Amino acid sequence: MQGTELKQFVVDKVDDLKARDIVVLDVSKKSNVTDFMVICSGTSKTHVRAIAENVVAEAKQAGMQPQGVEGRDSSDWVLVDLDRKSVV
Repeated sequence: MQGTELKQFVVDKVDDLKARDIVVLDVSKKSNVTDFMVICSGTSKTHVRAIAENVVAEAKQAGMQPQGVEGRDSSDWVLVDLDRKSVV
């Protein structure tokens, strides 16, 4: 999955669970670690956790292995690292 395709995949998956305030940041000129970041909000800690878990589950189903998930325990925020190099 290429960058644009992966970006749309993530946006679709967070939208599936009604994430709010979805923003896509192109950081390709500012970072050598990633090309873009998808940022969104949830209505509660439970909603934030569910959004992140949906992204992880759908990524695995699509043949991707997330590189890491941070913040899931408290769910004030959650970071899901999907490295496009992890696509099988």
